[in-house]
Amino acid sequence: MFLGGKALGALLPIPLSFATGYQILATQFLGEYEVPVDDKGRIFLPAELRRNFEPEADDTLVVIRGLDGCLTAHPQNAWAQIAERMMQLSRTEQKVRLYIRGTLSQAAEVKLDRQGRASVPKNLLQRAGITDRMVVIGSLDRLEFWNPEAWRTCLSQAEDSLEEVAETLDL
Repeated sequence: MFLGGKALGALLPIPLSFATGYQILATQFLGEYEVPVDDKGRIFLPAELRRNFEPEADDTLVVIRGLDGCLTAHPQNAWAQIAERMMQLSRTEQKVRLYIRGTLSQAAEVKLDRQGRASVPKNLLQRAGITDRMVVIGSLDRLEFWNPEAWRTCLSQAEDSLEEVAETLDL
């Protein structure tokens, strides 16, 4: 069965809230790839990941500080939805202002060329400890950029509790 040219099996419902039900997640990034980073901060995204970009993303990523020491890269069209949700947050709350300032002041929009290369600002790469190599992982609707050693540590921690957490998530 197909929906909008995509097999329904490739779509994953994700909960928005109890009130609104589910949103269909058309873009799925999966897998782990170790890739080179050159002296100018140019990264390379494998074709397997680039194929999952929707046309509306215009081969552009918004790269922000991620959690746990990584960088998070959102396709441009998905970032527009996140930015809209951020606009709805109360800026009278200090934690909201701090989050928005801390995240967006360090964010960068990067455009992929035809070979899948993009220049990520050095300050972002340094924040994540990324030098000459990085690990790119698919994380459903976004990508994460990791220092290879930090990624191995994170993955090891995840493996230690994977079954226990899976039981509580009922997936």
